[in-house]
Amino acid sequence: MIDVKKIIEQHPFLTERNGKLLLEGIDLTQAAREFGTPLFVVSEAYLRKNIREYKKHFEAAWPEGKVNVLPSVKANPNIAIRRILDEEGAGCDVFGPGELECAIRAGVKGCDITLNGSIKDRYVIKKALSIGARIILDSPNDLMLCSSIASELDITANVMFRLKPFLNDVEDDSDFAPDAKIKDLTQYIKYGIPTSEAMQMAEEVKNHTNIKVVGLHIHMGRHSKKLHVWQKLVKSYINLATKLREIWGEWQPQYINFGGGFAASLDKETRVVVTEYDTPTVEHYAITLTSALREELTNNGFTTRGVVIEVEPGRAIHNQTGLHLTTVKNVKHETLNIEHKWAEVDTSEVFLGIPGFNPTPPFDYIFANQANAELNQTMDIVGLTCNAEWLYTGVPTPNVKSGDVLAMLNTGSYIEPMAANFNALPRPGILLVSGDQAEMIKRHETVEDVFFRDNVPKRLQKKIGE
Repeated sequence: MIDVKKIIEQHPFLTERNGKLLLEGIDLTQAAREFGTPLFVVSEAYLRKNIREYKKHFEAAWPEGKVNVLPSVKANPNIAIRRILDEEGAGCDVFGPGELECAIRAGVKGCDITLNGSIKDRYVIKKALSIGARIILDSPNDLMLCSSIASELDITANVMFRLKPFLNDVEDDSDFAPDAKIKDLTQYIKYGIPTSEAMQMAEEVKNHTNIKVVGLHIHMGRHSKKLHVWQKLVKSYINLATKLREIWGEWQPQYINFGGGFAASLDKETRVVVTEYDTPTVEHYAITLTSALREELTNNGFTTRGVVIEVEPGRAIHNQTGLHLTTVKNVKHETLNIEHKWAEVDTSEVFLGIPGFNPTPPFDYIFANQANAELNQTMDIVGLTCNAEWLYTGVPTPNVKSGDVLAMLNTGSYIEPMAANFNALPRPGILLVSGDQAEMIKRHETVEDVFFRDNVPKRLQKKIGE
C-alpha cells in the first residue's frame, strides 16, 4: 500500500496543505495548470542542501587538503541548475562539447572543470585547454591530441590518467547487472585506460614536455553501495598508482578523483536493478573513502598532505531534488469482459526513461490535488504514446478524474536529459522552485522544435494543396 504521509515525510521540502501538495512554497497543482504539463520540477533548496552535505562531510573527513565536489553535468545538464551549483562552490565533470558549453555558459571557471569522455576530438580538447580545464585522459589518442594542441596554444596541459584498477578480490555482483561480477564489468566496460596501455602511456608521457600529469581518476559507477567494495576500489587504485610512480620516479599526485556512483539516500533508480539494501549516508561514504585513501597512500610511500580529493556525485545530488507533473486527461472503466480502470495521463515512458510494459517504476507518486485523499481505487496509470505505456499497473489511487495532477517523485537525475521524441512528441520543460518563486529554466519544446532540423530536398518539395 502506498503511504503518502511517509513519502512526504521523507522529502524535506514537500508538504501537504488542505489536500494540496506543495514543493517548498509552491502549490504543485496550481503550477501544473499555470506552466503546463508534462513538466519537470526541481527544488532549489534541496539541491543546495545536497551539495552542502557533500562538501561538509568530505571536508571534515579529509583535513589534509582541499576537497572538490564536481557533480557530473550529465545527470542534469541545465544552465540554471549549473549556476546554483557554481554558487555553492561546486566544480563539474563534463563529457563532450555540449556539457562543456553548459558549464561555460553557467560561468564555471575553467580551473573548476574536468573534461572527461572516452572519445574527445580536437575541438573540445582545444576549447577546454583554452579556458584552463583539466583533461581526463582515457586513451593514448587523448594524450597525442593534448600534446599537439598544447603545442599550438603554447601552454602546458594539465591532465589526469583515468585508470581501470582490477578488483580481483571483489566477488560481489553488480547492482546494475546482478548476473555479473563487479570485477569483470569494471574491466569490460569501455571507460578508462586499459592498464596495459596506461603503463605504455606512462612511459610515453615523459617525452611530452607540454604535458603535466597532475593526478589520477577512477569511476566505478553505481555498481555497489557496499562500503567494503569502495574500500577495495581505493586499495586497487593506489596500488596501480604505485606502479605508475615506478615509471615516473618521485611523482606525487596533486589530485585524487574517486569519480561518481554514490547512491541517493532513497536510492530510487531507473537504471539500477538492485537497490533494496541499506544505503550509506554521505558521511559514511566520506569516512570510508578518505580512511582507505589515507592508509593506502601512507603504506605506499605517498604523502597525504596537500592532496586534493575529488568526488562526482551526480545522481546523489540530483535524484531526489526533482519531480515530474502530469495531468489526467481521461479515465476508462471496463466492466463487461474484465473489471479494470485506467487513468490516461499526458506524459510518457519516453520522457521518463522507463519501460512501458510490465514496468517496476522507481518513482513514488502522489496526486497533487488529492494529497490527503483515501486511496480507495485500483487502476493502471498509462501514458500517451502508442506504446503500451504502463507507467504504473494495478496501483492504489484516490477517486481519479480528468484534470487531476499526478506528481512522480525522484526524477531529478538522468531522466530529463534522456527524454526522447517518440511519436514526434515535444519534450517537457523544467520549472525551478525556490521558496515561493517558480520560474521556467527550460521552456517546453514545441512541434516546430521537433522538426527544426528536418530538411526537405528541393526535388521533394511541393506546394500545399498539390
